[in-house]
Amino acid sequence: MSFKSAPIFDDLSARIAALPAAERSGLVQKVKGIFHFVLKSGDAEQTWTLDFKNDGSVAKGANGKADVTLSMSDDTFADLVAGKINGQKAFMQGKMKVKGNIALASKIDTVLKSAPKAAAAPAAAAAPAAAASVAVAGFESSAVFTEIANGLASASPAERTAVVGKVKAIFQFDVKNADGKVQTWALDLKTGNGSITAAPPAGKADVTIAIGDKDFVDLSSGKLNAQKGFMQGKIKVKGAVMLAAKLDTVLKDLRPKAKL
Repeated sequence: MSFKSAPIFDDLSARIAALPAAERSGLVQKVKGIFHFVLKSGDAEQTWTLDFKNDGSVAKGANGKADVTLSMSDDTFADLVAGKINGQKAFMQGKMKVKGNIALASKIDTVLKSAPKAAAAPAAAAAPAAAASVAVAGFESSAVFTEIANGLASASPAERTAVVGKVKAIFQFDVKNADGKVQTWALDLKTGNGSITAAPPAGKADVTIAIGDKDFVDLSSGKLNAQKGFMQGKIKVKGAVMLAAKLDTVLKDLRPKAKL
């Protein structure tokens, strides 16, 4: 079961990581608390930790002793981040349950909004901004594409030019999630300094890869290689098949630079 919240936390983590040390320290001093978010999606449950008491970090799982634990549905959290509902209203309507320091819970709107606003100003936030533009709720792959975007954005112009010169191709990824929805991402390693978008490519794709959401995550983590995925029917290729064979290399070259 995929969580809409997963790419949201990935994006928040990237934005906070990009903040200058002084700004991150200021955010920690302002909030002074560890939040545990216990989110439910169907029968599945997942916990994320926002530590604004020690180092200002975001992590999957229940890390450290929480000052406040917020329990809600995955959909409610997504609405909370999107501004469709605020923390107080969610609590009053019974959509969010609070355990621990209620005063800290009242800061949740500030916590979720402060990092993106702070990260938008300095030049150091350029990489996370790219990641935010490729995040799509409901897709586990979204976190992978966010890392790729961060990897491109954090690379030097020379490094990006080298990757483009090595690959010389535009990849179109048509990813289908568990609900049957298809989302397209385009990785352009042919023009300019390389780019990635959560949309069809502006130019003609050299190769189009149709793949399941979980299979793409497995491909990017090394659990599934491109050739094996193709032979098993998990990956369908249209266009330059030889370019698809470069997928393993492309994903490995770009993702390590994404220090989330």
